[in-house]
Amino acid sequence: MSSRERMLAALEGRQPDVVPVAPHWWGNYKFEIAGKDYQLDCWTDGQGMVPVYEAFFERFRPDWFHLSGGYPRERGRYPSRDYRGVREGDRLYLLAPDGSREEILADGNLASHRISRGQRDLSTPAAVMQAIDEELARDWTTTADDIIAAGYTDHAAEIVREHGDEVFICVNVGAPGILPFGTEHYQESLMALYDYPEGVKRLAWRRYQAALEWAKAFAAVGVHGWLISEDVAGSDTISPRMYEEMLYPVDCWFFEQVSRLGMVPMVYFCGDVRPLIPLLRESGVRALLIEDSRKTFTLDVVEIARELRGRVCLFGNVDTTELLLSGRPEEVELAVRRQLEAARHGPFVVANGSPLAPGTPPENVEAMIRAARRYGRYPLG
Repeated sequence: MSSRERMLAALEGRQPDVVPVAPHWWGNYKFEIAGKDYQLDCWTDGQGMVPVYEAFFERFRPDWFHLSGGYPRERGRYPSRDYRGVREGDRLYLLAPDGSREEILADGNLASHRISRGQRDLSTPAAVMQAIDEELARDWTTTADDIIAAGYTDHAAEIVREHGDEVFICVNVGAPGILPFGTEHYQESLMALYDYPEGVKRLAWRRYQAALEWAKAFAAVGVHGWLISEDVAGSDTISPRMYEEMLYPVDCWFFEQVSRLGMVPMVYFCGDVRPLIPLLRESGVRALLIEDSRKTFTLDVVEIARELRGRVCLFGNVDTTELLLSGRPEEVELAVRRQLEAARHGPFVVANGSPLAPGTPPENVEAMIRAARRYGRYPLG
């Protein structure tokens, strides 16, 4: 089987020749493998990013490309490729072709792009309701054609052309989420779930409808899988009942729409997903990615695979920091062999639970891939 065929078999609940291996490499580690500085070299367009993705793929030969949601072809008045990042002491700046510059903040955003609602009054339920209603009333007219025209799909289109016949191509974007004011106003967002639940639900529907335009854009260039990250809907953040009533219906709708576009709907669920497994099993999603067991609970892949009952393909959660970043290759191999037990209980993909961390020894990534292919051949020993 090709890598694409292997991944599609697992995602469709069929048995591949060997358990696929799909490292979580959405984040900054790929720049390191390409010999670049992720803080300075990410300010480019899609064509500029293609060599970064290809460097990682050629180095490790996983079963998928794990792409981000894209890069604009122009940044302000100039093409994105004409900008460059520079380091001055302990501060970073993005230089424009005309010599002007903006500070790059520690969180990776430009100072001018920081969204600040510091002047917004969210101190009372009435103020929260007004803020949500204002958000609902804003312009939501960005279309898939707009997204393609701006260049956001350029990297994916090129990688699909070069590798799409043999390798599974997945785009990973943040889910629109349930928090109306994001994590910048985390407490106020959580209170809004109680103070104005109907408004939060309407806003979630509006956001996911807008997010579907992004999925349409990437489907148009041939992407195979669409992965959203539900990072604030785990049962350690909101109650399972709240998820079921407020976000689950729009998740189900979104997964169905992605399927109709010809892509595989996938979700990376941060936090404690265990109480939500019965819901996700019936949601229409085809793949579930989970975090490492790094918090106050353990996410056991064998237990979760059993609970999914073959309805959803589970991605593994090999530890990213304690093991891949700091461990030895033989320890990585042992962890993979233990996780392969989950493949006896349903469709499974070997993966790590969080994006590969900068500084991860490449030999540990190689060990994860090598162990999956050595010990994951069906029928499992």
